[in-house]
Amino acid sequence: MQPSIHLTGRDHALLTRLLNDSAPRFAPLLEAFEEELRRASVIPAGEGAEFVQIGSTVTWENHETGQHRTARLVLPDQVKGPGEVSVLTPIGCALIGLRAGDVFTWTDGARHWRLRVVAVDHG
Repeated sequence: MQPSIHLTGRDHALLTRLLNDSAPRFAPLLEAFEEELRRASVIPAGEGAEFVQIGSTVTWENHETGQHRTARLVLPDQVKGPGEVSVLTPIGCALIGLRAGDVFTWTDGARHWRLRVVAVDHG
């Protein structure tokens, strides 16, 4: 079971608009993305400092390998380099709304990974 997720009203509105406007190339991910939006608790702006939001820098750890990765979560048209991850990728969709300490399962094709959010920074 995946951990609960929280979104600010601003992020929920941005993500809903993104879902509605997404190109067909994102079709395989849209169903999972829509499910994440449905199950999210929407919280008032300013109360989500501990949760991954659009613009947050997130560090996560792979439970199997111990490898850490850090990236900034952004909208698809804001990806400028390898240090940024679009919210419309499998890992971006999995990270949105989580907080440090949450453990989640991420699917990459036929492989399943158990990952843990290590840190969330909004700086």
